Amino acid sequence: MGGSPGGGDDSGAAGGSAGGAPAAPAPGSGGTAGADGSAGGAPAAPPPGSGGSVNWAVNLWSQLDRAVFWSVPLIPKGASLDAAANGDYDDHYRRAAQTLAASRPQDSKVFVRTGWEFNGDWFPRAAQGNEQAFMGAFRHFVSAFRSVSSRFVFEWNVDIGNKDAAAMNPETAYPGDDYVDIIGMDMYWNTAWDPQDPEAAWQSMVTRQWGLQWHQDFAAEHDKPTSYSEWGIESDSAAAYILHAQRWFVDHAVLFHDYWNSDSQYDGMLSNAQYPDAAAEYKQLFGAP
Repeated sequence: MGGSPGGGDDSGAAGGSAGGAPAAPAPGSGGTAGADGSAGGAPAAPPPGSGGSVNWAVNLWSQLDRAVFWSVPLIPKGASLDAAANGDYDDHYRRAAQTLAASRPQDSKVFVRTGWEFNGDWFPRAAQGNEQAFMGAFRHFVSAFRSVSSRFVFEWNVDIGNKDAAAMNPETAYPGDDYVDIIGMDMYWNTAWDPQDPEAAWQSMVTRQWGLQWHQDFAAEHDKPTSYSEWGIESDSAAAYILHAQRWFVDHAVLFHDYWNSDSQYDGMLSNAQYPDAAAEYKQLFGAP
């Protein structure tokens, strides 16, 4: 079963350091994002009067001398996918693109994901039953950003599938190869509903409907690299699970991954000693979070 630690508010942009096992770069990417293996986390919401969530995120991450991927909301809370698909927010998208492009002149590629976890029901951009509007909104977002700079690289991101028979098939909201550079997935081991045994939990992630194997197969069909922009564990018995994840990232030439090193709405933090054995395994495989 999926779910975003970020909850239902889609009002803020965020940055993340792209960490992970070394992997083959995407065609034309100029290098591999995230070869040093750090963990990311959940920044707090932008404060009132901060000049907008994109400006806030840029200020937060501007001093980071490493690859960054940006999560920019497709629509803010209170907006609509239909309006976005109609082009109503194109000026907003262009201003956001100008801010991001100016903030990272040293980067040959600027990694952006938008509309993430659209196949869930916890964000305003939920696409189930409104797939055409989601795809239209995504295309307007990408086109607006590309009108500002050719450096942008776009991730189409799904939440890992769950056992709900009514769950959405993410493929019905794929905006097309011309608008997608990376096919990403978010995955969390939640011991409340996933198997508590780490081996069984990992196998469930791989084999479930719209799980890890589907993700890799779908990306291969479209000749796209993959990423895991959010992943996390919440058990100190997760060493075997973490090892499986590391091998998966390497074996599938994952472009980047970002560990949820935070206790914000999901108790995944590894750097606070709450999961000492899991943290030691992560550090051995990826480096310090």
